[in-house]
Order: sequence, then C-alpha cells, then structure tokens
Amino acid sequence: MSSKGKRWLIAVGAVVVAAGVASILIGAFGRARIRGATPDERIKSICQLADAKPFGAGDVLAEAAAEDSDVRVRQAALIGLGRFVEPKHRAAVEQCMQDASAPVRRAAAITLGLYGDEAAAARLGKVVRRDPAEEARLGAVTGLGLCGAPESLAWLMEAAEKDNAPAVQHQAIKELYAKFGAEYYRELDSVSDWPQEAAASVEYLKSFPGVKEAFQKAGVPLVRRPEYQWRHQDERD
Repeated sequence: MSSKGKRWLIAVGAVVVAAGVASILIGAFGRARIRGATPDERIKSICQLADAKPFGAGDVLAEAAAEDSDVRVRQAALIGLGRFVEPKHRAAVEQCMQDASAPVRRAAAITLGLYGDEAAAARLGKVVRRDPAEEARLGAVTGLGLCGAPESLAWLMEAAEKDNAPAVQHQAIKELYAKFGAEYYRELDSVSDWPQEAAASVEYLKSFPGVKEAFQKAGVPLVRRPEYQWRHQDERD
C-alpha cells in the first residue's frame, strides 16, 4: 500500500475513534435536564445546573423560565440564567418580563440588567415607569444598578424621584450611590420625612459627573430642583 493510502487509513481511523469517544460521552452524560416532580425538586436541580453549567444548561433554564407551571421554578430559572448571560437566552428573559407573576418579572428584570447595554437600560426604564407591581419595579431598579450603560443613571434617578413606593425610591437611591462608589446608609424606617429626604438625595446626585450625559442619552429631561438640596443642607446644619 502506498504511503498516501496509509495516511488515509490513519485519518479515517482517527475520525472513527473520535466519533466513538463522543458517542460514549453523550451516552454517559446526555443533555442537561431539570429533574424532579415537585417544584422544590426542580428548583434544587436548577441550582445544580446553574452551578455546574453542563452542556445545554442555559437552554433548559431558558425553557423552564418561560414554560414551567410553578412561579417559584420560573423565578429560579431566571436567576440561574444570570450565571450565563448569553445573547441566545435574552429573548426568553425579555419574554418573562411580561409574565403574569410579579416575582417572575422581578427576576427577569434583574437578569436583564446583567446584559448591561443601552437596550437593557431602556427596557428596565419602561418597567420602572409602567409596571403596576412594586415588586417588579424593585427588580427593575436592581437590574439598573447592575447595568453598566450610562442611561441607567437617568432611569434610577427617575425612580428615586417619582416612584410612588418608598421602597422603590430607597432601593434606587442605594443603587445610585453604589454606582458612584459610595454607600447610602440611611434606612427607610429611620427617616421621618422620606419624600423630602428622597428629593434632596436625588438633587445632590444630579451634580455628579456623567449624570447630564446619562439623561441626554436616555432622552429624559434633567430638571434641577435646588430648593430640595438647600432644604436638606439647612436641616443638616
């Protein structure tokens, strides 16, 4: 046999061996699956998949987030998807932001924030403005805190200044401080006049670098209300 023929046989043999190894691996491990008959069992399985990240784990989590019958399982699947943040799962995350359950919408908003781009910030800003559920808006605020797009600053300030739920305002202010490398120490239940405190805190942050640009990119008008900052300063003095 010629040397060319021998090389061909060796190459074919290598392909056959590789195919056999692949077949054994697929048979041994298979595609990632969420196991369990009860919601608690499925949630445990979701946590294991999110930690181990076997082949196909993100795909089955995205499927569970959209289709599982249990609210807690859908919520857990969305949180698990935060370990992947892959473009192919984004549509499933965004679809879940319209889920009938507010806890699921909250989890979806947080995970969407991890994508970190302008489109994510804009979508979360709409949730802050329009979602009737406080829990979902809390998720949007948390997602904006995780989002690296400059526009997230403008949406957080709008939430801190205009949301009708003190808990959402408080979380938005905490996220804003964190973006500027600081920490907001005041707890909601320790502030006697929360609306005034919120307005003063937001007005203080409007003077920080990058804020004006963030409002321009988000298409949100930056309205200054210096009287709130002066009032806040008078109280501290």
